[in-house]
Amino acid sequence: MLSLSDTTFRIYQKKNGGQSLRLKSYLLIDTNASFSFPHYCRSISAKLTLQNGTEIPLSIGFSQSVSIPYQADTMVHDFWLSGEVKDIRLKSTVARLRVDYHISFTGHSSEEPSSFEIHVPLIVNTSLYKGQ
Repeated sequence: MLSLSDTTFRIYQKKNGGQSLRLKSYLLIDTNASFSFPHYCRSISAKLTLQNGTEIPLSIGFSQSVSIPYQADTMVHDFWLSGEVKDIRLKSTVARLRVDYHISFTGHSSEEPSSFEIHVPLIVNTSLYKGQ
């Protein structure tokens, strides 16, 4: 039901020596009717799993309104993921992204949480991330 238009994470070096992981994408919601995703999304979480098994929890952000009007049985929202590592020096690589979500319209127990997992590229960006 959910997918991402782009899955490339950018890795930025931080001033404090850590690395910041950022993904800017669009959340594609397959649906046969338009609805308020923020209103019916009960929970959503994400994590990256590196090849060595290290898990990186990710912060999630998405637009409250649709970015593209409902069409072709799809709603589109701006979508951001971010995380940080301090003790690992990441190079360009491939990781596993898992997104768990729960969309519920009625609160009925048949509307159970769902998830998807995909391989994603992590690409080192040479510019310095200015955030803290």
